[in-house]
Amino acid sequence: MLTAIKDLGEILLEKENKTPIDILIENPDSSGTYKVVWALEFDKDLNFQKLSVEEFKAESPYIYLYKRASGSNAPDFSPTSRVTEPEKTFTKKLLKWLEGHNNIIEIKNIYNELVKNKDEIIKKLEELNQQTKDNKILTIKIDGKYLYEIENPDFKKILLEDYLNKIKEISKKDAVCSVCGEKKEEVFTTSQIYKFYTLDKECYITGGFNKKEAWKNFPICEKCFLKVDFAKKFVEEHLKYNFYSKTYYLIPKMILNVPEALDEINEILTSEEKIQKLTNEQRKTITGDKEEILDIIKDYKDVVSFYFLFLKKDNAAERILLLIEDVFPSRIHFIYETKTKIDRIFEQNYTFAKLNEFLKEFDKLFFEVIDKIFRSGKLNFKTLIQIFNRKIRSDFLNNKNFNYTVIDALMNINFFEELCLINCEENKMEKTKFDKIFEKVGKSLNTPAKRGIFLLGALTQMLLNIQGQERESTPFFKNLKGLKMNEENIKGLLPKVINKLMEYERFDKGKQELTKEISKEFLAQEKFGLTIDEINFYFASGMALSKEVANIIYEKEE
Repeated sequence: MLTAIKDLGEILLEKENKTPIDILIENPDSSGTYKVVWALEFDKDLNFQKLSVEEFKAESPYIYLYKRASGSNAPDFSPTSRVTEPEKTFTKKLLKWLEGHNNIIEIKNIYNELVKNKDEIIKKLEELNQQTKDNKILTIKIDGKYLYEIENPDFKKILLEDYLNKIKEISKKDAVCSVCGEKKEEVFTTSQIYKFYTLDKECYITGGFNKKEAWKNFPICEKCFLKVDFAKKFVEEHLKYNFYSKTYYLIPKMILNVPEALDEINEILTSEEKIQKLTNEQRKTITGDKEEILDIIKDYKDVVSFYFLFLKKDNAAERILLLIEDVFPSRIHFIYETKTKIDRIFEQNYTFAKLNEFLKEFDKLFFEVIDKIFRSGKLNFKTLIQIFNRKIRSDFLNNKNFNYTVIDALMNINFFEELCLINCEENKMEKTKFDKIFEKVGKSLNTPAKRGIFLLGALTQMLLNIQGQERESTPFFKNLKGLKMNEENIKGLLPKVINKLMEYERFDKGKQELTKEISKEFLAQEKFGLTIDEINFYFASGMALSKEVANIIYEKEE
């Protein structure tokens, strides 16, 4: 993954014409509130001249060469700092930085000049601070030039060296970089890129707790680190997407070094502009994030692939929830083709919201399912049915319109089957007039018992509808045992339904025909061989699709 991020960094640097130092420096006005600049000005001979006040140059923030330190009281990585308390910022940040570099003669001269004029400067800073409530930054200028423009001393080089030395945790001379694969004068290991890499945990250290050997686990050279660091920031800002309650990063990877691959990558880098030009009708999102680009990259050629990095950030810590590697555009295209097929079968829009509805409390299974969707593999059908049934039963018992929940579950099952994650093969079954409805339940409805249970669910719902109309209550509801019926209960339910329909004088020709079909299916399979979850899932499916069953059995009458 880091190699892919490094390659992306190379493309970005070339595209934006940036140097290594441009990768590191930050905008001191990133919050949009630092509008005032206090500049300690020196002449070309490094004599202190004055403390001047300027407006912040928003069009070129790089000139201040700002790089914030990790600690609140530590000096920043250059003599440019955001002002908190004037005296404290001047002494603890700026002067301390200069003191730490006074082995360089020019910086020593600047330091001595400021110490000599310290009291006067602090007094002036306090006076200026009373004049405005705007946030300020404090910096140095030499001969009218800003830190980025000054060549002697070379503040850019100093910042780069200081930063790299700071983040190098363990290093090794004359070793191979794990990212570019080349032998370098020095490689090092760092947790600065992603916090899920740390030297505090044995499982991440090749040499166990011997930190001197830890460089072997994740050796990276300076050039690769800078490219990775730059690309990582781009990914976090522009390729971060929501997957309902989860967050993932989409990282492109060039498979072939051909012009088409570079074109695809460049299009991804400008995808935000393309999305803004598309209307809602032109978009076919599947994750619920309006900014997602899966419907765009699905049409790319397989000269690129993608990493899906699901990452959880908790303060300073980071944890990988799921990393899906090498997902090709053709796979994403197949997923979208399958989505379109499910849309057509059920005449509604299928998205992963229907999956999240059932799995949002089961993170481990949720990520397993997402991984299999994008990489292929096999899911445990019985586990899925068990999870789906939990919500179906809950909605059923709480008088919610559980039909919608059942339909969503059926759409998920059909989606998985079309992707060959479950029940890829169809068993040959005797043709019936209900085959079109059976298709909605999926390929798993492949035994007489399952079909009989499904049709019994439809017949039972017809009875409940009649009771609701005539009595404004559904006392037969208690016979369904909260959708926890076993094989014996199901077989005993059919005569009960028939008797009730006869009591209401509603056991008409259509229901008689349906009853015969149910009996025929049950007689064709003496033992069901099904779990309670499977039995009740097929029964609930019949209840949810009872209107469509009714349309078939009363088709001739209409």
